[in-house]
Amino acid sequence: MIRKAWLALALPLLLAMASPPWEQGTLVAVGASPLIRLGVERSDGVVLTLRPAEAGQGVDQAQLRALQGQTGRKVRYRVARYDNAPAFGKAVILRQVEVMP
Repeated sequence: MIRKAWLALALPLLLAMASPPWEQGTLVAVGASPLIRLGVERSDGVVLTLRPAEAGQGVDQAQLRALQGQTGRKVRYRVARYDNAPAFGKAVILRQVEVMP
């Protein structure tokens, strides 16, 4: 019984430690017309192009489309993995993204 209670208390803490940390940035438009994509500018000035994740693996195309009109807004995000986009440079696939108030 004590073992179950300990596990119930420790599991959320362990899961939180396993997920990547939140990073912050600003949503920006990347590229030139007609190849404009959504990106995030980190506080160190690096701009990362956002790429959609596979279904169920993170922020997908529909979620990125919903963020299109929010350029200039601050966001916090968790990275699933980094990638290189031939036309846009350094890209990132996000696990989660939230627009900050």
